[in-house]
Amino acid sequence: MNPFFVKMWKLGVICMKLKEETASRLKWIIIIVVTTLGVYLGFRYLLPLILPFLFAYFLAWIIRPVTEFLYRKLKIPRIIGGSVTLLLLIALVGTGIFYLCNMLLKQAIAFIKNIPIYMDLIADKLDNICGNCDKMFGLNDGFMKSLVDEHFNKTINRVKSNIMPQLTEHTVTITIGIIGFLGIMLIIFVSAVLIVKDLPAFTQKYKDNNFYQDIHTVTAKLSDAGIAYLRSQLIIMIIIAFLCVLSLTFLKNDYALLIGVGIAIMDALPILGSGIILVPWSIIMLINGNIFAAAILITTFLVCQIIREILEPRLIGKRIGIKPLFTLVAMYIGVKLFSIAGFILGPIGLIIIITILKVISDKSKESTQESTQAGNTV
Repeated sequence: MNPFFVKMWKLGVICMKLKEETASRLKWIIIIVVTTLGVYLGFRYLLPLILPFLFAYFLAWIIRPVTEFLYRKLKIPRIIGGSVTLLLLIALVGTGIFYLCNMLLKQAIAFIKNIPIYMDLIADKLDNICGNCDKMFGLNDGFMKSLVDEHFNKTINRVKSNIMPQLTEHTVTITIGIIGFLGIMLIIFVSAVLIVKDLPAFTQKYKDNNFYQDIHTVTAKLSDAGIAYLRSQLIIMIIIAFLCVLSLTFLKNDYALLIGVGIAIMDALPILGSGIILVPWSIIMLINGNIFAAAILITTFLVCQIIREILEPRLIGKRIGIKPLFTLVAMYIGVKLFSIAGFILGPIGLIIIITILKVISDKSKESTQESTQAGNTV
């Protein structure tokens, strides 16, 4: 064969491969953009409308095993079994939350009552710091203290003139909001019971539908990843909260429960972690000469880090596969787009996007394999 035609044939094959790769990349870019845009629009416009029903579905998912057991073994109708089970769940969780909040509230009230004492201690420390700054920079005695007092008084006056009147003016709005919240809770309760009642019939009716199967595949993987993430974070938070409360109780801290729960919440945030509280606190204790307290605090921090590093991979495994940096970026973007709610919506949106892309990729691989097998058969 003519070498020229061989080279042209090879060049044509290379061009075809490049064209296919370019088309494949363009296709995936379009899929990623459309998926991301769909998730954003869903969060922005659809989520506020269906959020109560998502909570209802989550509650129905929790109580469904017990409801099905009562229906199959004792022949109790699903609507009655679901209602009783949900009431018992609410009573159990509500009692636990009530006692926890009661203890936290008592410690918070005690802390607020002792604020004047803490302010005096802070003022003494500030006086020493300001005096040292005056000497260090050659300023007149009392200059730094007067500057700090001026800014502090401005802050207090701003709170009195802006924040307190707004709280008083919005009392009626807050009351209406509480009534609306109770109404939403009633809707969630009724919806959860109805979902438990009708879900088996709904699944049986639409299980052979292709669209239902695609949606079910996405929601199943999303549920698996989401539940694994939430369960792991909850377990780790409980362990770290218990450890911190135990350490602070050992140090005879009057606000052990309040601070311990706060540290556990901070530990769940990526990058920041429990060290943002425990490390500066241990340094302050060390500077003040309390070596024992500093050692307890820094040991608590190290144990918290070890617990998270060991438990998180075991509890989550490879079902999510999101690096902490990507989670932090998702949180930042979420806050920019959805304000405070973005702390939660950002990572959830990232999980949804990754899950949808994985499902599309798996389906594409399956269709390619089927086409190859069909071609080989022919």
